[in-house]
Amino acid sequence: MSQSSRRAYRRGLSRELVIDAALALTAERGLDGWSMRDLTSHLDTSLSVIYHHVGDRERVCASVVDRIFTEMDLVIDGSDWRTLLRTVLSAMIEHLVVYPGVAAWLLRNGPQTEQLLPLLDAGVTRMLDAGWGEEAAIAYSFAFNACLGAIALGDQDLGATGAGLAGLGQLIESQPSVGSGAARMRVMVARFTGDVTERAAARRDYCRYTLDRVLGGLEARLREIEDARPAPS
Repeated sequence: MSQSSRRAYRRGLSRELVIDAALALTAERGLDGWSMRDLTSHLDTSLSVIYHHVGDRERVCASVVDRIFTEMDLVIDGSDWRTLLRTVLSAMIEHLVVYPGVAAWLLRNGPQTEQLLPLLDAGVTRMLDAGWGEEAAIAYSFAFNACLGAIALGDQDLGATGAGLAGLGQLIESQPSVGSGAARMRVMVARFTGDVTERAAARRDYCRYTLDRVLGGLEARLREIEDARPAPS
């Protein structure tokens, strides 16, 4: 390709426009549902132009994740560790549903983005200030990973006939003699395999339940740490 052709390919494109396109593909197909070829086709450009403006696919994905967290407009203020975690994780539960696959990407890669590093620093610092000591980083990571896991689970097609929870529901239905425990599970499964609106509501409720239980467990653990400290002499 000549120098003039390369300039023509790059004309009118920018880093922001490349990320815009990748974000749109992520909302439509999920983060793992599009390729760099799909992205170049969407932008009517070449792979070299994508590399020039952003980088390889992992850099594009990291930039998409950064953009998503920018959209959340999170404010890192003087809140304590509990408030910070609840605010950030609640926002993730509401926002990442629009972008399937992002939670799974974060589970695989950790917060390797420019937007998330300051958040990580602030969160772990709040936990150190609260007395978590050597457990500060692992407790912070546990809270994020537990909620990301719940969100990522919701990205799966749990309502597919004969698979996943739908298969479990069919199995329970086929056993009329099951007891109250399986019957209660059937009620839950019905929510996760119902219509689109019901599935979305069930997913959010499950993620919020996970967040509440995680924060409750962390608060109990911090009390144990505080109780185990030697009394001042």
